[in-house]
Amino acid sequence: MTHSIFRRLSLLTLLLVLATAFPSLAEEGQIYTIKKGDTLWGLSKRFMNDPYYWPNMWARNPKVTNPHLIFPGQKVRILNGRLEILPAYPGAGESPANLTLDELPESEAVITVKSTGSGTGFILSAEQPLGMLVDSVDNRVLLTENDQVFVKMRDASQVIVGDTYGLYQAGREVYHPVTKELIGTLMSNLGFLQVTGRTGQTFAAKLGEVYREVERGAELFDYIPPVKEITLQRGTSDAAGFIIAGRDTKLTQGTTDIVFINLGSDDGLQTGNLLYIFRPRKASDEMVKIAGEIELPDQVLGAAVVVDTSASTASAVIIKSVDAIFIGDHVRVVNN
Repeated sequence: MTHSIFRRLSLLTLLLVLATAFPSLAEEGQIYTIKKGDTLWGLSKRFMNDPYYWPNMWARNPKVTNPHLIFPGQKVRILNGRLEILPAYPGAGESPANLTLDELPESEAVITVKSTGSGTGFILSAEQPLGMLVDSVDNRVLLTENDQVFVKMRDASQVIVGDTYGLYQAGREVYHPVTKELIGTLMSNLGFLQVTGRTGQTFAAKLGEVYREVERGAELFDYIPPVKEITLQRGTSDAAGFIIAGRDTKLTQGTTDIVFINLGSDDGLQTGNLLYIFRPRKASDEMVKIAGEIELPDQVLGAAVVVDTSASTASAVIIKSVDAIFIGDHVRVVNN
C-alpha cells in the first residue's frame, strides 16, 4: 500500500515538473496550417462553430491589416475559445489563400444570414407618400393587426381593391455625420394594410401584420415584404461611407441592430452585400510631435449585411460587432 502511494506521488511530482519546465506545451493550443482555398468564414465555422466569428479574429490580430491577406502555410492557433492568426513567416506562400465569397468550397458557396423580419424602415429624401391613414371604425387611438381603417390616397385612380401598402411613421431628421447636411427623415416601418373597399375618394382597408402600434397619420408607401433571410453576394464596388442612423434610438449599436448608411444603389450597393465597419485610428498629438505623421491601421468594429437599398441610402443588419459601434463610424463594401 505504501509502495503504491509512493509511486502515485512520484508520478504527480513528475507531471508537475514537466508542466513547469514546458509551459508552452499547455499554452500552444491546437495549430492549424492555412491551405489554399481556406476562408475566414470557413475557419470560424470549423473551429468556433460560428462563421461570423471572423471579425473577432481579425480585430485581435492588429498586424493583419487586411483580413483577406492570409497565406497558405500560415498558422492559426485555436486556444481558449478563440482563433489567433500567427504572424506570417518571410517567404510564406507567394499568393494569398483564396478568400473570395464566390470561390468558397462548394458546400459553403451560398451563405445566408438572418434578418430581423420586422421591417427596417428607410431614409425619406425626395419620395412622396402615396396616401395616409386618416381614421378607423372606432375611436381607439392605437391600432393593431386586423383593425378596420380608412385611408386617403394621393392618386385614387391608381388604387384597386386588394392592393397592399406599407405603413410608415415619420421620425427624426438624419444629418451627415461629417458635413452636417440634412440627408432625410427616418421612416419607421409599422407594418402593412390591404385595401378592402372604396367610398368616393376614401378607401377602406384592413391592417395586416404590424411591428408596433399604428396611429392615425401613418403614411403609405409601396409595400416591400420584410426579408427574413439574405443571401450574401460579392460587392461590385469598393464604395465607402458612414453609418448615419440606427433604427432604434440608443447610444451604441451592436449585433442584430439595424443601421442606415449613406450609400445606395447609385453607388452600386445591392441587397446581400457585406460591409466592414471600422473607425480610423489617430496617433496622439504628442507622438506626432515626436515621430511626425504616423499611419495606423483602422480599428475594426465588425460587419454588416445590406438588407434594402434606395438610390442614395441603405439599411443593413449588423451580423457581428467586436466593439461598440456609433453613428458616424465608417463602412466599406467588401468586393474581394
